[in-house]
Amino acid sequence: MESLNQLSSSLNRLRASVNVSLSNYEPLALVAAPILTLLLARLLQLFFDVISENGLKATILGFFMSCVKLVPGVKRYIDAEKQKVVDKMQTSGKSKRDDWISELPRTRLGAGVIEKMKDEKQKDVVWQGRCSGTVYIGGTEQEGHFPLINEACSMFAHTNPLHLDVFPSVVRFEAEVVAMTAALLGSKEKASGGQICGNMTSGGTESILLAVKSSRDYMRAKKGITKPEMIIPVSAHSAYEKAAQYFKIKLWRVPVNKQFQADARAIRRHINKNTIMIVGSAPGFPHGIIDPIEELGDLASSFGICLHVDLCLGGFVLPFARKLGYPVPPCDFSVQGVTSISVDVHKYGLAPKGTSIVLYKNHDIRKHQFVAVTEWSGGLYVSPTIAGSRPGGLIAGAWAAMMSLGVEGYLENTRAIMEASKRIQKGVQEIPELFIIGRPDMTIVAFGSDVVDIFEVNDIMSSKGWHLNALQRPNSIHICVTLQHVCVVEDFLKDLRESVQTVKENPGPISGGLAPIYGAAGKMPDRVMVKDLLVDFMDSSC
Repeated sequence: MESLNQLSSSLNRLRASVNVSLSNYEPLALVAAPILTLLLARLLQLFFDVISENGLKATILGFFMSCVKLVPGVKRYIDAEKQKVVDKMQTSGKSKRDDWISELPRTRLGAGVIEKMKDEKQKDVVWQGRCSGTVYIGGTEQEGHFPLINEACSMFAHTNPLHLDVFPSVVRFEAEVVAMTAALLGSKEKASGGQICGNMTSGGTESILLAVKSSRDYMRAKKGITKPEMIIPVSAHSAYEKAAQYFKIKLWRVPVNKQFQADARAIRRHINKNTIMIVGSAPGFPHGIIDPIEELGDLASSFGICLHVDLCLGGFVLPFARKLGYPVPPCDFSVQGVTSISVDVHKYGLAPKGTSIVLYKNHDIRKHQFVAVTEWSGGLYVSPTIAGSRPGGLIAGAWAAMMSLGVEGYLENTRAIMEASKRIQKGVQEIPELFIIGRPDMTIVAFGSDVVDIFEVNDIMSSKGWHLNALQRPNSIHICVTLQHVCVVEDFLKDLRESVQTVKENPGPISGGLAPIYGAAGKMPDRVMVKDLLVDFMDSSC
């Protein structure tokens, strides 16, 4: 009892001492109170911003995982497990760079370098007829298109359109490629009238980046938007995520509808005073499904914002499929509200890799794509694209491809690949363990399964030499049909049936395959951890 009394007495003295001490700082407390209130309000605002961007579930889960990682030993364990997965994703346990050259040879190799390059080329995968997409020009070797493109690229290999006074040839080629594509994707009257305009780029990603950058700056000039936001369906290409990170744009990802199309009503709910643009695809890369571009165009027009249409895959197929009688909905500049379009010539345009086009409704928007520098000691500088110098050989190759094929050639190619796609779709539907994702509009057939692990099926197909694309949400795989597949449809379906049956009879991941990795990523609730895993893999691979 005496001890308790002594403890009570000591606590009272401590409390009195604290009260005296606090009274001495009362003026300071009066000043600090509003500051603390502002700090608390700011923290709450940041918290709610994170919730609005990532969702309540993801925010709480992220906070929980961050706390878990603070437990001694947990972070070390997680890092070790992540490294195991990265090692599995490598082609072998040891570094692929062990025998790579790391410094210049002491003596010149001269023409002997060609032999070394041939040796390295032998290590590449045999892609002919076996890769989903990838090499769209494949299948044209016998028709002479392949060597024609090689010759065109070689002829202009040392040209650079940045120096337009030195190389007017490739400057003209670029202008004509853009004009021909504009006429293909809009009314000929508008194109010839000089309204639709654009430039060639290095690929679909750069085309999308430039369209986003131009839309951002155009909307800042037009509406004074300084905190830009854009809205995309979750099926839209990852290039928009890259653009958002590069150009400091808040990105809203909206779920697709039951048909796996962009949900216009859901997108509308996210539009606010800071929205600069919305996005649609024709078709989307995952499932080959065309978004409702007309609905999105109505939205863009009514809110006075930009609409970019990703026609990277469909630009050199859909216009010709429409001519052949396929039900292709309007998805180009004929739709009111479309302000920019990206289209890859190096896909179904059968041009060399590294050729794409970004088009704009008018010059007022495109002017915001350019970078002009007036105060450089090196002189006046202006550049239309992200790259300054550009390979004129690729531009020449794209021009050669379009001129050599013409409407007649593209119609023939489109007929062949559309028919092959429908045959593959029908064949997949006849495999009872599989189902088609949505209703494909073009040359991509995506399929999943409720019976077998679709990623294990993909691994078996890989062991048979097929290289397909793994998808998620829902777990599935797809084949992007090109000319190289026209003659191997039955081989593909036969191997697919056998692979499904093998997995059904012997479930379990193939050693060294991607099924465990995709399966783990799909079940991993902490998406930050998945992101770190991908970054670690890339960092160790290049």
